[in-house]
Amino acid sequence: MDTAVRITDRVDGPARLVFVLPGQGAQWVGMGRGLLKASPVFAEALDACSAAVEAELGWSPRRRLEDDAPLSAVAEIQPTLWAFQVALASVWLDWGIEPDLVIGHSMGEIAAATVAGALDLPDAAAVVCRRGVLLAELGAVGAMWAVGLGEKEAEEAIGEDAGLVCAGVLNSDRFTVLSGDPDAIERIVEPLRERGVFSRRVAVGYASHGPQVEPIRADLHDALAGVRSRAPRIPLHSTVWDRPVDGAELDGGYWMENVRRPVRFASAVRAALSGGGPVLFVEISPHPLLVSAVTDAISATGAAAAAVASLVRRQPEPDTLMAALGAVYTAGHDPDWSRVRTAGLPVPLPAQPWQRRQLWVEPA
Repeated sequence: MDTAVRITDRVDGPARLVFVLPGQGAQWVGMGRGLLKASPVFAEALDACSAAVEAELGWSPRRRLEDDAPLSAVAEIQPTLWAFQVALASVWLDWGIEPDLVIGHSMGEIAAATVAGALDLPDAAAVVCRRGVLLAELGAVGAMWAVGLGEKEAEEAIGEDAGLVCAGVLNSDRFTVLSGDPDAIERIVEPLRERGVFSRRVAVGYASHGPQVEPIRADLHDALAGVRSRAPRIPLHSTVWDRPVDGAELDGGYWMENVRRPVRFASAVRAALSGGGPVLFVEISPHPLLVSAVTDAISATGAAAAAVASLVRRQPEPDTLMAALGAVYTAGHDPDWSRVRTAGLPVPLPAQPWQRRQLWVEPA
């Protein structure tokens, strides 16, 4: 629980609430098992998502979460994380905690669209499963590097290699992920490292948000031709187009742009901060990936805002989620306490201690 406390800042309410959902990278062996035992809502939602994935791929994310083998292949990671995120958000919604805005990051936009109500489970499962299969077939193409530069500085560093490399993920004013040709990125990164600029290769099977994923465009268009989206019930900010979307445009074509175009997460966060008044961001994932990027934006703007993780790797899930609920409560959002209490686990009552008093029978 100490980790959760350190990453949780306090915002005195009332604050606008924003759910942020990251892409892959937050997965860990054992995630979800604590909530499966403690929360019937999480289990029910995970089962519904698992059934949708099983209809597409023939295997169940819930059973995969119960397996001790690490998630490694993109065709496994993405459907499982999607199911997990939707189930976790279902717990928050069941508690009566509904966000004012939802923002998805990379593949996290599929879960964000589901949570916001723009995609139903079968269509969302079709997107995450069919696209994941095509990306797996694409193989290990390209490379991605995280560098300690803002967007403008990153583009200047790319320079003449702009046809081979792009600023694929714009997380904050301090960090950008480069995506593209491995040799070209090495040329770009070498002088950055010599200058002491943070540079680290991202462990991915393929380079998303860059030209290397273009070969799947035609096949993905055909695979997702039947996907239908609708107006979201909760406002949704697209990190592809960097604006709120009405839902109708989240058809099959959108999900190619979602994996090809840059992730404009930093500007989405700044837009949320510009609405006036305090803001609390809640990350919906098995481990925080976006809290630090949100915190960077808060520091840069001086906004009255904070970010909290729902869960933290290898920390007790029910307890960590309750700590996050405490942050949301202090930010002015009252849950339905009758629903919150249903997530508790039964514990044995303490035994009656011996009083150790001596009692003697006196003769009459």
